[in-house]
Amino acid sequence: MNKFSFTYFSFLIFFSFISCEEILIVEDISKREVVLTAPANNAALSSSGVTFSWEAVDDATKYQLQIATPNFDAPLQIVTDTTVTKNSYTQQLNIGKYEWRVRALNSSYETAYFRKSFEILNNDDFQNNTVVLLTPSNNLTTKTALQKLSWDAIIGAVNYQLQILDESNTLVKEQSTEATFINFTFDEGKYTWKIRASNGTEQTLYTSRSITVDTKAPNTPTLSSPANASTTTNTSINFQWSRTPIAGTAERDSIYVYTGSTLTNLNFKDRGTSPYNKTLTTGTYYWFVKSFDDAGNESARSTVFNFTIN
Repeated sequence: MNKFSFTYFSFLIFFSFISCEEILIVEDISKREVVLTAPANNAALSSSGVTFSWEAVDDATKYQLQIATPNFDAPLQIVTDTTVTKNSYTQQLNIGKYEWRVRALNSSYETAYFRKSFEILNNDDFQNNTVVLLTPSNNLTTKTALQKLSWDAIIGAVNYQLQILDESNTLVKEQSTEATFINFTFDEGKYTWKIRASNGTEQTLYTSRSITVDTKAPNTPTLSSPANASTTTNTSINFQWSRTPIAGTAERDSIYVYTGSTLTNLNFKDRGTSPYNKTLTTGTYYWFVKSFDDAGNESARSTVFNFTIN
């Protein structure tokens, strides 16, 4: 290798390295401050449902929240130790004294903890509690119709009111229960379910989540081109198929192409829409299409076609 070639090669390696380093850079947040907003320091609360909130930290991807009783210097119990991606968190707590702290994190750095104290005196402001919903997660899209709707208990609650509404806001289910869960089988569609708590004289506001249920598998695709057992000299192959969509969650197709009839040697797999173009080399290929939807349903495999490129 001559001197010019070596220098040019070294130049490319250097800048390739720099480019990779730039891509991998993670912002150092270790000196940044997490500003805690609520509850205020030494706050005295009359509600056992506490929403902790703080200002978002630039370049942080998550936050670690801890709650101790009575404080972190001499803790009797670490009540909560959780990592969240949002800058708020709601928790039901017993009457007593607490200290809470938060730190921000990303993939490489973390800030110091910042902390404040508060006390829950009583639960006289029952209506200001928030029912914390547990399962299923908000905006869940699922193929499982039977769901366990669950939530955290509210101190002093004697029952909970469940409402389930469909996409047109029509009430499809209303039930009162002393338990903190209800099993319910959804029909196909989009729903909002919500819970409020009652102590016999007062009620909290409703807390709600959304769910989409789709139990129907997409229709099986029908292959059309290249025709089965066909031969071509063109290496640019235009794959075509059809499928009748089913109402529900979004559907998509995946094409699978193999180089053997046993369908063990996968040449490529890709998500695509018909027509789908791919350049291949000479040989015999076997292909099929399957369809999937956002709820996790999948169609049966289409008929397997084969074709040969000479």
